[in-house]
Amino acid sequence: MIKWIAVLLMVIDHIGYYFGFLMPNPVFIVLRLIGRLSFPLFAYSIAVGFLRTKNRTRYFTRMFVFAAVTQALLAVTSYFTGIGAFINVMFTFSLAILLMASSELLSKSLEAARKKNTSPAEENHRQSSVEIRGHEIPPAAAGATAVLSILLILAAATYFEPDYSLFGVLTVYLFYYIQKKVRKPDLLLSADSNAVSVMAMSFLGLNLISALFKYLQSTQPVYWILLEIFSVFSIAFLLMDKPRKKPGSMEKYFFYAFYPLHLVLFMLLQFYIMQR
Repeated sequence: MIKWIAVLLMVIDHIGYYFGFLMPNPVFIVLRLIGRLSFPLFAYSIAVGFLRTKNRTRYFTRMFVFAAVTQALLAVTSYFTGIGAFINVMFTFSLAILLMASSELLSKSLEAARKKNTSPAEENHRQSSVEIRGHEIPPAAAGATAVLSILLILAAATYFEPDYSLFGVLTVYLFYYIQKKVRKPDLLLSADSNAVSVMAMSFLGLNLISALFKYLQSTQPVYWILLEIFSVFSIAFLLMDKPRKKPGSMEKYFFYAFYPLHLVLFMLLQFYIMQR
């Protein structure tokens, strides 16, 4: 349900993005404003997907492969149409998945270090090490690897600036952290008022910090920075989320495929209209 709403809002946003030159400015702004609600819903879905998947390596690989394929399609379409392409949001989600995995590795290393310092010397060594893909790693090495990974991920999001860049990566992580640490597993989100409050206030805080940095750097017009903050109201849609079975292959791959295909279609339509 959440993903379908997100897709609809994304399409509305991209209609404004690609065809805004055909519309009165107020209509263009309304479409982009509505579109601000889309990304947080996708970010929430990625966080939930990470927590539910049994194979996180496969989850990351699938996201990254589709990100690369999408980027190739956008680059080819941009070459033939002259319409600018951006680094697509699937790269943002790929970095977010790596950040969540690195965060868990850091938590495991800290816990292993704690056990190592408090356990009797004769206690099984396995309890004071971190297991990674069948290999036991000393807590210090695992912790250093996790910290270095986190720094590299944040640097990559800042330097390469995929869609939503660092803000996008941190948004996914924020929803992941709240789902794992704050939300009660036996309650629907709509019934867990504490989790909803934390989610709303934390996301608002992240939006305000992001808006302040953008304003100080003067990278975007002030009105657009303010429009971005409207995304906080997407929390209302998250209250509609309910327990559900994992999506089948057809439904799962539809979302991966729809993203690049609709972007390519919109770019071709814009090119056709501008040539008339």
